[in-house]
Amino acid sequence: MALPTDEREITLQKTERVYVRLSLGIILGLVLLITICWAGRRLYVVWQERKLMHQAHVAYNKLDLRWAAMAAQRAFSLDDKSLDACRTLADIAEKQKSVQAIEWRRRALAIDPTSFPDRLSLANTALRFSQPTIAAEALAQIAPSQQNNPEYHAAAARVALTQNDLAVAGAHFRAAVRFAPNDPKHALELAEFQLRSGNADERATGRASATRVKSNKLVQLDALHILLNDALARRSDADAVALAQELDALPDAPATDRLLALGILRRFNAPTFTGALTQLESESAGSAEKAARLINWMTSQGLALLGIDWSKQLVPEMTGSVSVRFALADAYIQLRDWTALKAMLQGGSWSGVESFRLALQAKVAQETDDSDDFEKFWAEAVAQAENNSDRLNVLQKLAFQWRWPAKGVGVLWLLAQIPDSQTTALQALYNYFAAERDTAGLFRVLTRLIDVLPDDPMVKNNYAQISLLLHADPFRARTLAGYVHREQPKNAAFASTYAFALYRDGDLVGALKVMETLTPEQLEDPSVAAYYGIFLTAAGHSAEAVKFLDASGPAKLLPEEEKLVSQARTSLARQKSKNGGA
Repeated sequence: MALPTDEREITLQKTERVYVRLSLGIILGLVLLITICWAGRRLYVVWQERKLMHQAHVAYNKLDLRWAAMAAQRAFSLDDKSLDACRTLADIAEKQKSVQAIEWRRRALAIDPTSFPDRLSLANTALRFSQPTIAAEALAQIAPSQQNNPEYHAAAARVALTQNDLAVAGAHFRAAVRFAPNDPKHALELAEFQLRSGNADERATGRASATRVKSNKLVQLDALHILLNDALARRSDADAVALAQELDALPDAPATDRLLALGILRRFNAPTFTGALTQLESESAGSAEKAARLINWMTSQGLALLGIDWSKQLVPEMTGSVSVRFALADAYIQLRDWTALKAMLQGGSWSGVESFRLALQAKVAQETDDSDDFEKFWAEAVAQAENNSDRLNVLQKLAFQWRWPAKGVGVLWLLAQIPDSQTTALQALYNYFAAERDTAGLFRVLTRLIDVLPDDPMVKNNYAQISLLLHADPFRARTLAGYVHREQPKNAAFASTYAFALYRDGDLVGALKVMETLTPEQLEDPSVAAYYGIFLTAAGHSAEAVKFLDASGPAKLLPEEEKLVSQARTSLARQKSKNGGA
């Protein structure tokens, strides 16, 4: 029998409610399941990140930087917002003397832009890697309320020193001491600054301050170094000897400091030199590393023969070690005893350092006029290095040390292809080509550097400048020059490059307008004055042009820049002759 209409409707409504509740339950269950899964995964990521960072810290404290970096990198890959990972990777990069430390400091700051410690760390790291512009930018963004801090003032003082602004540097060093009167590090930093002063009273104050804090274990070694440098600068033999003896007597003095002290004692013929040397020989006889260090020191002091003679007292296991043999090789090279060096290179095990043995064989061949073996051994040495950045780095240093610049440059270009060494290698190449005044070489390096350091304003400016000198990539050069000038309008080097870009583009009025924004002191800088003189000559301002071209005399100009200055002087001479004829 059919249900009445009202009852059917009630039944349908009940059924619908059941389905609605069931659907809502399923949806809520799915949401809950997703939430639990997401939260569970997040908890797992947090747990895993903390576990990896614990491993990274343990490895870092044991100086196992390779494992520490691997663990921290894995933690960062799990959580790219991990401040701990960024900071630790920055610390590791600094230990490895890698400029990548700056990038990791920047990433940490991007995660927490309000972090005062991270901003200060970025500034200090940038200073360590000779990037004062980056350091200045980081400090400039620190709020005034956070500037009443000794570490801020210490960093600001170091930035001011890079800008040769001694007044500002001194004010910041004093502020650091004022905010931390009991911190010997800041007191010593101020003392070192005062010892560089041209004022005798200021130097005396710094000397007294450094002497006062050198009893503090935290800064004892640094204080002795500073006072030693001051004594040597003052040519105070007695003070230098006394400080060297104090350094040598420190029970925990590093080996390098013991040798520094020994060198000063020898330099001033101190009666205690022989005893100090004998003591160090005795201490070094039980370790191949110490023995090699002492032989190297003797060689550096012109005592190579003494080092070789002392090595004969060592046990065969030590003289057969790689480190001692390399030290002896340097001694033989100083004595130009190629027969002894060749004999040593033909014996013993050179496992793991075959590339260095081959490099030394190349040295023997070159010195004995065997050009075929020279080329063969050097090529084999580079091949044996097998793209290992540490080995290649040693080879390039040897090449420059032995005055084989072409070989050294070739190895540096190989290092520039290896990620962990490319920045350092390119900077070394830049310095080499700058010293050689090789503009084309500089351009080749900058073409790579601008890809490796795309955010570095100095690299952008230098790329623009060299491009303009060589008439290469002018559009990009002007764009980069304009960008860095807008970012730092008070930077004289950036302003002169941008003005040069406008000049090359035919906008002489614009070029002069940019130069006129600089202070008289900036315009008188020799490198800046050269460009200003060129622009003034083109504009017909002869009297002013002569003044600035003359001021450019001390500048270390590239050949293309010298040519521009020479053309400007020729143009001025013609104008003068024409005016005289009229």
